[in-house]
Amino acid sequence: MGDWVVKICWVVAVSAIKFLGGFLLALGYGFSTFFTFVCTVGGGMIGVVFYLYLWQFILKLKNKYFPSNPKPFKFKTSSRLLVKIIRKYEVYGIALLSPIISIPIGTILAASIEKNKWRIKIIMLGSFSLWVVILIGLKTLFGIDLSSLFK
Repeated sequence: MGDWVVKICWVVAVSAIKFLGGFLLALGYGFSTFFTFVCTVGGGMIGVVFYLYLWQFILKLKNKYFPSNPKPFKFKTSSRLLVKIIRKYEVYGIALLSPIISIPIGTILAASIEKNKWRIKIIMLGSFSLWVVILIGLKTLFGIDLSSLFK
């Protein structure tokens, strides 16, 4: 297996967990703009699909072995802020923040408020594509070297 295949696998794997890390890794490897877009967005979407169905499986196991007894929920300051963000921006806000926080957390939050898996996948795809276009635009148009910031 060639060295470039290993690099692609690393970028896809890191993008599936931490999207911005995969983007920076692709820049560090010297990938072209198109290849960076395909590898990072593809890796992010692999992560979304994996964590979406893993979360569904975990919830089924939890409900099977530990049936839920509804308890009153006590709100804290941080949970109030999260509820406000979710009510105001819904899945779109979570999708835009997912590349910053992490793919697993963003996917689980999106799955907790949206039952339509295809809608989650499409919104996440749009979010990842937007992030890559913005970051590549910063690098190309303004000459900002993002990879040097994290060395």
